[in-house]
Amino acid sequence: MNQMIGDRPILFESNSQNSDDFSLSQMVDLIADTFGIHIKPQYQDTLKKNLLTRIRALGLCSLNDYYQFLVATNQLIPSATEWRELISLLTVTETYFFRDQGQMSLLKNQLLPELIERKTVLSLTQCNAANGKFHRPTLRLWSAGCSTGEEAYSLAILVKELIPDNQAWDILILGTDINQPAIALAQQGIYSDWSFRTTTPEIKNHYFRSHKQGWKIDPAIRAMVKFQPGNLMQDNFPAYASSIHDFDLIICRNVFIYFDFNAIAQIIGKFYSSLTPGGFLLTGHTELHGQKTEPFQVRNFPQSAVYQRHTSLNKHKVLNTIIPDAIESRETKISSLSLPSLGTGFDVSANTQTLLDAAKELLIQKAYADVIQIAEQVIALVPQHFQAYCLMAEAYANYGNYSQANQACQQALQISPLAIEPYHLLAQIAEEQGDHNSAKLFLKRIIYLAPNSVNAHMELGSIYEREGNVKQAQKIWRSLLEILQNLPQQAIDFHNQQTTAELKAHVLKHLNSTSYEL
Repeated sequence: MNQMIGDRPILFESNSQNSDDFSLSQMVDLIADTFGIHIKPQYQDTLKKNLLTRIRALGLCSLNDYYQFLVATNQLIPSATEWRELISLLTVTETYFFRDQGQMSLLKNQLLPELIERKTVLSLTQCNAANGKFHRPTLRLWSAGCSTGEEAYSLAILVKELIPDNQAWDILILGTDINQPAIALAQQGIYSDWSFRTTTPEIKNHYFRSHKQGWKIDPAIRAMVKFQPGNLMQDNFPAYASSIHDFDLIICRNVFIYFDFNAIAQIIGKFYSSLTPGGFLLTGHTELHGQKTEPFQVRNFPQSAVYQRHTSLNKHKVLNTIIPDAIESRETKISSLSLPSLGTGFDVSANTQTLLDAAKELLIQKAYADVIQIAEQVIALVPQHFQAYCLMAEAYANYGNYSQANQACQQALQISPLAIEPYHLLAQIAEEQGDHNSAKLFLKRIIYLAPNSVNAHMELGSIYEREGNVKQAQKIWRSLLEILQNLPQQAIDFHNQQTTAELKAHVLKHLNSTSYEL
């Protein structure tokens, strides 16, 4: 029996079952091509019923008419009005606050604290040359497929509780979804009791206000979250114009159920490129089953698997764009060192030091390309290897590639926040670039961590002296003199290749040259 719109029958391709099936198949393919959403056969009858509501609303006569309407030139853009109407019928917006208690516990007790500590330390390696102050720490989180916003706001609440002074941070919590009506609801931030079905009364009463339509999110939490439409399949990202880049955490849960296998592979590749080194991707528990996740380091926790972007730098970029002239001799140099085989039976703990010793020898020989290659080998074996990153940083610095050297130093500091070796190199790089304010801050950081550091005092005093800041220079020289007086006179400082007595004489010369009375 034909269905009616007013006095007109809706004919699905002249009521022919074959034509009807063909038109539905065309719609399934069009939806997959446009959004990456794969409508499984068992759900296609439901799709057909949903499409009927749009056919009625538009006054069309058949499924084919609707298909033709969508592919018309003015409607082919996914952001067009009818596509927005259709997508609201294709996706489920059912969600609630702190969904999946296991993953939320993992975020609260492990992942977010790890990120917060890492970003706090990282901010101490970066300073503003204009005012001499350290940069504010940053934190960038993305709820991809945020629906009506409960997940993004849950993240904001966790961040608020973990970083009480969050106003001193630069924080972005971004929520995106293909369903624009859902985004509009998220922006309003008003929810019914059903959205709080696993939320404690304390959370609800503290972060929400009673509203005539339910409960409204606290303005301070609302201000922490940015919402915008997003199409994971069609959008290109990383994308700086839309703030989709350099995330520390991407959450994409209960979203991949809509996508086919190939679409999922494309999206996780874009996610990987949109994470910072060491950043996390958290998905539904089985949503990446069968996918190639090799670009990620998989970390297994009792609550969930987490996919982490590797912290090592891009080897191919290093070899092909930074140091092309050094490639020809690499094989000869490295093979002459008789490096250990990485095949079956390779003992990581026994052979890592052999690789590092080889890298140190090559560093002396100024074979910087080879140092970087070996450092990457070590990092592939032991991802959190502090010394490998330090060697890599030094090799980059010697090439004059200060950006990569800085990044390697920061990665080393993420592993060992209290180490002073990376700060020494950061100070040297800053001096080389004429950034004396940054150099001084790094040297002061070393002195804070290692108060008796002779080298840091020497370098800091020299900077002040070159700047003509006699008072500060004298203060540093006096501190250094006190350190040297407590050391054996014949002790050798290997950095300067001088004995303590020789260094003391050097410092006294600087003090006398300033005409200050000892």
